[in-house]
Amino acid sequence: MRPIQDGGGRAEIPRPRAVDVAFRASLASTAIASVATVVTVLLDRAWLERFARQMLAESGRPEADLSTGIAIAQVSLGIGILLFAGVFVLFALKMRAGRGWARVVLTLFAVLGAVNFLTAVANTGAELGLMWSLAEVAFSVTAVIYMFRPESTTYFAEHRKRRLARRGGQPRP
Repeated sequence: MRPIQDGGGRAEIPRPRAVDVAFRASLASTAIASVATVVTVLLDRAWLERFARQMLAESGRPEADLSTGIAIAQVSLGIGILLFAGVFVLFALKMRAGRGWARVVLTLFAVLGAVNFLTAVANTGAELGLMWSLAEVAFSVTAVIYMFRPESTTYFAEHRKRRLARRGGQPRP
């Protein structure tokens, strides 16, 4: 266990290895999801053309602007991917720092990802494109398992107890 400072100069709370493993698994899941989205969406010219045509049709612009529409779609989706990845890295960092709400958020997204993956498999079968999702879900589920191991739960509880004590509150029994 590696100790970390709990902000106020108090004794350090030892961070269990399970929390570090969950952190790395969350980062791996985020990286895989980001790369998968780039490969399956941003590099798929046919999909981008369909998407750009739909955007142009909805905005009432002529199809002569298709290359501009594709460029706008790529930039917009690229920014979206970066924002998504940044938010998930933030959640993982907060979870690693002992924030229970981040653990819950990462768990909810893992559950949603698993349900989405299982639904896609049920609807389309085990097609090759879903292997990205399988890897992403596997790392997400691994993170959840490690986030809720007994030593991790103790770690989160101790952080919560100290935050409440700093605010003058009492932890729940």
